[in-house]
Amino acid sequence: MIDAQGVFLPPPALQNWLCPATGRWRGLFLLAPNTRCPHTPAAMTAVHAQRALRDSLARFATGVTVVTCSAADGSPCGITANSFSSVSLDPPLVLWNIAKVSNSLQAYLDARHFAIHILREDQQHLSEHFARSDHTVYTGIDYSMSSDGVPILPDVLARFDCVTNAIHDAGDHFIIVGEVIEHSHDSGDPLLFFNSDYRSIG
Repeated sequence: MIDAQGVFLPPPALQNWLCPATGRWRGLFLLAPNTRCPHTPAAMTAVHAQRALRDSLARFATGVTVVTCSAADGSPCGITANSFSSVSLDPPLVLWNIAKVSNSLQAYLDARHFAIHILREDQQHLSEHFARSDHTVYTGIDYSMSSDGVPILPDVLARFDCVTNAIHDAGDHFIIVGEVIEHSHDSGDPLLFFNSDYRSIG
C-alpha cells in the first residue's frame, strides 16, 4: 500500500513489525515481532513519562553541592549532588541521594565519614568536574584531608562534616543520612541549578 506521498504503508497485520520511532523493520527475517525493540509503544510511553517527570522536577531550583569521602583504599572521592536537604536540628541531620549506577557508589555506602560542600556562585567548575563519571579524579583540584580522612574543598559557601547515620534504599537511588559533627559557613552567593542549567541569584 502506498500513501499520497508515495510512502509505503504496511497492511494492518504487519504494522507491529515496524519500529514506531524509526519506521524501520524490526528484523531482517519476518519470523516473529522483535519484542525487545526499545521503541515499542509501551517502552516509548515509559520514556516519555520519565522525561516529563524529570522536566517537572527541574522546575525546582536548588543549590549545588559536592559530597566527598574516601574509598576503602584511601583514594579521595567526590560527586556533584543537588539532592541535599536538612532533616533535623536535634539531632543535627542532613541527607543527600546517590544513584545506584554511580561509579563511586560503594565508597559512599561504606564510608563512615563524608563532607557536604555547598558551592559558591563562581565554583561551577567544581560542580562540572565532580559530575564526571570518574568521581575519584582530583587532578587539578585544590583540597586537603580532614583528621577523619575526608577530602575537604576550600573556600566553599558552607560545609557539613558528617558521620553516616542511616542509608535507605529508594528506587534507583540510595538516600544517605548524615549526622553533622562539624559545620562552617561564609558570606557570598550560592551556585544555583534550575531547569537543567546553572543560574545565579542576580
